[in-house]
Amino acid sequence: MFEITHEEENTESRLGKLTLPKSSITLETPCFICSTQRGFVRHLTPDNLLNIPDIELLSINLPQIIYKPGLTTLKRFNKYCQEKESSIELKEKEKTNKKEQEKENESNLKIGEKKGIEIEIEDENDNNKQNQIKDGLKRYYGIGSKHALFLKIRNSEFAGFYYPSTDEKIACCSSEGTKIFITPSQYMEFASEINPDITVSPAIEVVGNNKRDKIEKQVKRSLKWLNLAISKKTARTGSLFAVLYAIEDPKIRNKYLDQLLKIVKNGKVDGFLFGCLFLNESRIERKKRISEITELLPKELPRSIVGDATLSQILDCVEKGIDLINSSFPLKLTELNLVLNYQNPLQNLRSENKNKSENENEDIEIENENENKKQFEPLLMNLRNIKYEDDHKPFVVGCQCFACKNHTRQYVYHLISVREMTAMILMNLHNIYQYSLFFKDMRWAIKNNKFIQFKEAIETLEKSNLK
Repeated sequence: MFEITHEEENTESRLGKLTLPKSSITLETPCFICSTQRGFVRHLTPDNLLNIPDIELLSINLPQIIYKPGLTTLKRFNKYCQEKESSIELKEKEKTNKKEQEKENESNLKIGEKKGIEIEIEDENDNNKQNQIKDGLKRYYGIGSKHALFLKIRNSEFAGFYYPSTDEKIACCSSEGTKIFITPSQYMEFASEINPDITVSPAIEVVGNNKRDKIEKQVKRSLKWLNLAISKKTARTGSLFAVLYAIEDPKIRNKYLDQLLKIVKNGKVDGFLFGCLFLNESRIERKKRISEITELLPKELPRSIVGDATLSQILDCVEKGIDLINSSFPLKLTELNLVLNYQNPLQNLRSENKNKSENENEDIEIENENENKKQFEPLLMNLRNIKYEDDHKPFVVGCQCFACKNHTRQYVYHLISVREMTAMILMNLHNIYQYSLFFKDMRWAIKNNKFIQFKEAIETLEKSNLK
């Protein structure tokens, strides 16, 4: 499932390939898990997302769909899909039998005659049979086979917002901000109907200001629920990721980790999700906790994290061995009318490595070359600013996203001014595209052992935006 292809010399960062058999997708890591909200990636449609490179894994937060569409609706939909598939398969079987009978009859008529070469013509629908999505949330949303689903119980919209759970039920926050109770068994039942590629085990979000005995109780519950998830794991629930409690108290953290690793040794866990991070802890504290935990984890399993991380915060995580980052950072920018002006800091580093590279054609294409810029452009641009009223440039000169190839800052400023939703579509398309370029460059830096230089360059870009 997961293969490490390169480990950076100066840090704990690594390159890998994560294969998701259910969707026939292989992800190059570190990579971005794109957040969805109540239906799909906000402001976009599935065909929009197909034009953005390397966005193949989508996160689904169960609290956002627990009522609408809900379990009953998904069950009815899956039943309808299965009945439809059975009907199609029956018709195809009858069609095949009829063709075979016709061939047999024709063969009998031509006995003794000179036979030509027979060419078997494939049914035009046969090519897509392997990629058809038979049921589940992907078919319900109309996503298709080019994207995979990552199911978790934590609602990214309300990270850090805490409701107390019980011994039998997990309390979580709906998209409306209301309290929802769900049992671990119901969660796994949902997972079976959703049919994701990866399911994160049911667990409680532990807030750092809780008392020690309360934290210990919550951690015990999560271990119990992990065992339940393992017992209910099927092909339909996909790979199972266990939640790691990156809490401040090292004693509780290590005790939990010891018990978790005993379960992992049985081969029932396929990866990890770091919890209890991006809850107002400092960057130094976050890096320390991740580092202390990753030292004890088996290298062959992928590690993921959830949080609305900035570029430098993502690099902090990757530096300590994180492979998958689930973030809604591009969406947060979009809803603040900000566009990401990611200026490739690797241009000089690439030129230094040019003579050393054996296969220059394999290098990632540099799409953000802004050599002709005469004036400083900030990392984040607020298109509500009146200075863009007569700005005829694209968001980022040289960017190959749909918005930059077809529209200008002036036009989007106008859309924002009149509150036209097309502005959100164009900005989110651009921000996700730029975010994906950042991950491409990060992988290049790890491959060429330039991660530290890359991180320093990104931090310089972020600081310059504050001036």
